[in-house]
Amino acid sequence: MIYPTWINQFYSVFFIVGSFITYVQSDVPRPRGVSLSKAPLYSPTKDFTCFDGTITIPFSYVNDDYCDCFDGSDEPGTSACLNGFFHCTNAGHRPLNIPSSRVNDGVCDCCDGTDEYASGETCVNSCEELGREARAEAQRMAELYKAGSHLRLELIEKGNAKRNEMAEQLQQLEKDKAEAVQLKDEKENLKNMLEAKENEALKVYREAEEQEKQRKAEEEKQKAIKEALEHFNKYDTNHDEVLTMDEIIAAQVFDKDHDGNLASEELTYFFGENESVDKETFVTTTWSLLKPLLMVKDGLFKPVEEHEELEQEDADEAAGDLDTEYTGQDDEASDLDLPQDDTEEHEQEAEAEHGNVYDEETQKLVDEATEARQQHTDAERTVREIEANIRKIQQNLEKDYGLQQEFATLDGECSEYEDKEYVYKLCVFQKVTQKSKNGGAEVGLGNWGEWAGGDQNKYAIMKYTNGVSCWNGPSRMTTVHISCGLETKLLSVTEPFRCEYKMEFSTPAACDESSPSAQHSSHDEL
Repeated sequence: MIYPTWINQFYSVFFIVGSFITYVQSDVPRPRGVSLSKAPLYSPTKDFTCFDGTITIPFSYVNDDYCDCFDGSDEPGTSACLNGFFHCTNAGHRPLNIPSSRVNDGVCDCCDGTDEYASGETCVNSCEELGREARAEAQRMAELYKAGSHLRLELIEKGNAKRNEMAEQLQQLEKDKAEAVQLKDEKENLKNMLEAKENEALKVYREAEEQEKQRKAEEEKQKAIKEALEHFNKYDTNHDEVLTMDEIIAAQVFDKDHDGNLASEELTYFFGENESVDKETFVTTTWSLLKPLLMVKDGLFKPVEEHEELEQEDADEAAGDLDTEYTGQDDEASDLDLPQDDTEEHEQEAEAEHGNVYDEETQKLVDEATEARQQHTDAERTVREIEANIRKIQQNLEKDYGLQQEFATLDGECSEYEDKEYVYKLCVFQKVTQKSKNGGAEVGLGNWGEWAGGDQNKYAIMKYTNGVSCWNGPSRMTTVHISCGLETKLLSVTEPFRCEYKMEFSTPAACDESSPSAQHSSHDEL
């Protein structure tokens, strides 16, 4: 196979270059703790100038365990300068810079042990072993990226095909919308025309209905007047068409609290400041106050307070039913913001007003208008549905699916991870959720926000924000760290900070051999 040969050639060159660099690094004279790249700055034949250019000191002051330079550059091999750095050569493995404060602290930080030259700590040189392990890991990663890159190319091809398909769908939906809007306008014009004819035909019935209402109202009015006069005449024992105080007391019907005494408050309630009332005032004012009292006395209805309380209980119960209904609605349907069907409402109004009894010609007009309203509602609904689909596709087209659309096919794909307590679900470009294994509803850990990998590799981290709020805390959020893998899989979930979750996620879409992570894994060992 070509691939193993390529790997073997790469690592043969790699070892030769590494061996040469190791030789050069160990052979070039330089002060302790100085890297090969900075060796020319430390020449023992001349005075040393601090890197910040502030002062120049004799070279003998370098690594004398006294900090002369503000930037710590004169003490690379000691811990005298708090802001200095010690360079570990680590021949056979990767070089390392550590803070000067860790020099001779009794802890072997460099794999070659050079940082503990005076502490008395015995450090085993493990660079060769660590280098072998690191090179083996680098080879494994190189092979992984090589294999994953082929899968990534397939994802890129599918992603671009998906994007082109969405663009074609959007173009077709725009055409469908134009046709649907035209049809809706036609249906609206037809509806308006037929409703105008319907209203004209129903005008006769409505006028007749109004006259009938007025007639009934007049009958009720005359009936009330007659009833009021009968009671007035009943209480007016001397028939002088005025109810005096003696007649009011004798009537025994103005006692609101039924205690046998007519209090001044009760008199004021019925008669104001007057001690008598004439027939006209009784009919127009007093009777409306007295009649409910008589009806309560006769057991015809319950007192106002109890009646209102029952009404409130019924209203509360109805509101609860409405809340339950609304909670059970389909979120997708509510998102469409569709118009209410007013056809049934028109029919109910017509039946309520006229009992749905019309002559044949009028009934025909009502049926035609009803059908036109239904068709217009259906046409309007179609337009709203098309607009909702257009918005969805436009949002997807605006999403950043990677430089080559490599992440496009992952949109909406969900992966799960289980630990001892929870089942976590990541739906890429949509949301992150958590559900207890003991039951209960899903808890939102964040909704798709943005790529957050930074300048080095923007597509290394996904950020999901605005999840469900923690108890007495912030809204939950999740960062998804993406790595190269031969399958799309959720690898782990942790909560490093309260309400902030971290996920490790692998996918072939991240197997870009030109990415900084791939280059780092292949070329950082010596």
